[in-house]
Amino acid sequence: MINLSHILITGGSRGIGLATAEAFLTQGHQVTIWALHPESVESGMAHLSTYQDLVRGMAIDVGDYRAVATASEKLASKNPVDVLVNNAGWTLTQPFLSESPDYWDRIMATNFWGPVYLCHALLPHMAKRNSGVIINVVSDAARVGMAGESVYAAAKGGVISLTKSLAQEMARYKIRVNAVSPGPIATGMLDENAATESAQHLIGKMVQKIPLRRLGQPQEVAAVVVFLTSDAAQYITGQVLSVSGGLTMI
Repeated sequence: MINLSHILITGGSRGIGLATAEAFLTQGHQVTIWALHPESVESGMAHLSTYQDLVRGMAIDVGDYRAVATASEKLASKNPVDVLVNNAGWTLTQPFLSESPDYWDRIMATNFWGPVYLCHALLPHMAKRNSGVIINVVSDAARVGMAGESVYAAAKGGVISLTKSLAQEMARYKIRVNAVSPGPIATGMLDENAATESAQHLIGKMVQKIPLRRLGQPQEVAAVVVFLTSDAAQYITGQVLSVSGGLTMI
């Protein structure tokens, strides 16, 4: 680890975010998890209770700029954030023509504006210290497209572009910005998306296309996030690394 001590993980109460929190905590680092609902934070904190002296939790809507800016400022003033993991994400697998503008607004707020807001709030503090790492968790749906995930894929595609652009801008401050791009991962969100027969069919077809012929596990994505913050990744920035069992090979 590059002298890193405090990691902020959005969407840190379950799935990939929770696995990532645990991976950092096992190395002795301080972790703050953000989640949308207080009960989600409580659930995540309960799971991480073994590390209670190192972990904190807060309910924050990452799609609310004022809330993000206020919470980030308080956090940075008390305990500067060394690593930001923009992991919060949400979608439903459904046909594009059945979606509504309200649904699109929620998709964009969580998946696109959330990372923009967090980066805008925390990068000034990282730049003053000339150090920091940002990992944006995107999706292979953004890299190759996916039926039933059109606007979600577009939002994550925007975050890929954000990652590359910020990597260029922030390199002068010795800040690295990379993206981890999961394929189908066995998480609660995937379970929610498998609630209908048509969604199950889409997900089943997707798994059939994976060369390794299985869903990934949250811990397998978390391991890549941790790697990209380590000494071994000091010369890596502006990259998108797929963790998809070979589903994406670009």
